[in-house]
Amino acid sequence: MKVTKILFLILAIICCLASSCKKRPTYYMPKEFKDYVDFPVGSYWIYEDSVSGIKDSIYLYGRNLTIYECEHNYCNYEKLEQNFYSSYNNHLRAQSWLISDDTSFYVYSGYGYYAMRKNCNVEYIINYDSIKIIDEWYKNVYCIYNYANDKTYYYWVKHIGLIKKENVDSSENWLLKSYHINN
Repeated sequence: MKVTKILFLILAIICCLASSCKKRPTYYMPKEFKDYVDFPVGSYWIYEDSVSGIKDSIYLYGRNLTIYECEHNYCNYEKLEQNFYSSYNNHLRAQSWLISDDTSFYVYSGYGYYAMRKNCNVEYIINYDSIKIIDEWYKNVYCIYNYANDKTYYYWVKHIGLIKKENVDSSENWLLKSYHINN
């Protein structure tokens, strides 16, 4: 009986030690990243293609923020998933993910493309003091050139989102006409 208790205690200690060895760090999206891409459900943006005159209304109807358990790099990270209705493209899905265990390597793709620093898809990132879109001036604009997939310039503003999307190959130039952030 005493041997059984000792074996049980040893087994319990081994299990505790083994489980503590497998504890993985959890990484969270930086506030700077979220300020550009994370918006409340009910927010919308209206764009116009300056080349064709076509309008597109994008409505955020679904948002899910979870902790994703990533097996290949032994960490957990905060993941944002969004569902949009687009009057031009029907439905759009966007999500964020972590490229490495460095939180400045978060990437967002779907509704637009956003990254806090260069990666395998981003050739360069430019910060503009201000840009005029239609009749509105936007300050502190963050421009990302994604050359790997679609050769597109994405222009982002904190707390507003994507204000311009310019595709180099197709001559599409989507400009933000109006927006509403549902606070």
